[in-house]
Amino acid sequence: MVVTPLRPAWLTSRPIAHRGLHDLAAGRPENSLAAFEAAAAAGYPCELDVQLTDSGELIVLHDADLARVTGAARPSTTLTAGDLPRTRLFGGDQHVPTLAQVLERVGGRIPLLIELKRGTTANPRALVRGVLEDLGNRSGQYALSSFDPALLRLLRAERAGYPVGQISGLLKTQGPVRRLAGRTMVGNFVTHPDFISYELAGLPSRIVDVWRGRGVLVLAWTIKSAADERKARKYADNFIFDVLPEGSAH
Repeated sequence: MVVTPLRPAWLTSRPIAHRGLHDLAAGRPENSLAAFEAAAAAGYPCELDVQLTDSGELIVLHDADLARVTGAARPSTTLTAGDLPRTRLFGGDQHVPTLAQVLERVGGRIPLLIELKRGTTANPRALVRGVLEDLGNRSGQYALSSFDPALLRLLRAERAGYPVGQISGLLKTQGPVRRLAGRTMVGNFVTHPDFISYELAGLPSRIVDVWRGRGVLVLAWTIKSAADERKARKYADNFIFDVLPEGSAH
């Protein structure tokens, strides 16, 4: 089956802010409402992470455990709606937001690249349907992605209507089987991603080049220096940045 990838212009028109336009010293921690507000004000698309908690909340948070972002070890999926306003990020005044709160704050001003994180306890279908339900009530431009090909299959089955992307890279923390499957992206033949988000350290990659040659957009992550940016521009169509180098072609 031949599938023509979706190629929305926004995926390549401007660099994408990783977890928002964050600056901890300025009171804008990653994946916070303040970071997304700053990105919207500057006109940068944002990447963000979404998890489904045990109580059914869609929270915007990267880590599976709260230790790094709050200093208190606790599985992120155990957070309840009542916990969220009190769960402060990196000791500041910003709290863990819900996906609905981020969508409300951004208000469609910038596109959002939403990574679905399955975790160990979440119902994958509930995660997918919950994200699509939240997006269905909002205007704006969105793309969805995941490391997990099974989530991409569910998105396809739900006829999401948004660009869908496979995230991959060197996957050094994974076991040998998952690492091989992830690096080769063999699941792409089933999920037919519209774009690939690939770890910069793993580029160049012959496999990535093959998919790029088929019209699949490639995003490189995560850029932190001018050297990173030069490499990303050589091997990818756009990049996701933690630090946008001074003088970068915005």
